[in-house]
Amino acid sequence: MKVLEFSPRPHNRQHVPARYQPGADLSRLSFTEQFVVWATRASRMGSESGCGRIRLEAAFAAIDAPEALPRFLEFLKDLETLFGRPLGSPCFKWRSLQADEARVLTLVDQFQSAAMGEGPIPSNLSDAVLQSGQHLALALISAGVQLQPVFNVHQQNWPSGMPVLH
Repeated sequence: MKVLEFSPRPHNRQHVPARYQPGADLSRLSFTEQFVVWATRASRMGSESGCGRIRLEAAFAAIDAPEALPRFLEFLKDLETLFGRPLGSPCFKWRSLQADEARVLTLVDQFQSAAMGEGPIPSNLSDAVLQSGQHLALALISAGVQLQPVFNVHQQNWPSGMPVLH
């Protein structure tokens, strides 16, 4: 079944397409966006073994945001509870954005925009997701990790920006 990009009801305004679309090429995303996708995949893959957690800790420490890792994992856990299923986690070699990853990026972007006073807090979410999302946004912003930079500067593509986890 195809999902409508707008509401067919006349009283609803025109839907603006989301910034992150499933199937988008990861090389078109900024480093920060690719890092969030990588961390989402690594957290799902690393849940089976302890070494995945160690790699995640090292990666968050490398971007000077070690305090954001517990917030990130809590946010993903709360999303899984909200969705009623585990988040999809493709192989690291998969070079396109998946639906759950697009949702995570969109929500993190919305929470960061709200924290900066540039947009509303996302609606239709549980209290746990709202709380963990706001904590994650503040932790990432305090470390200087933002999906949308404060200053609009030309961003280059990062074709090999995603770290490889073996």
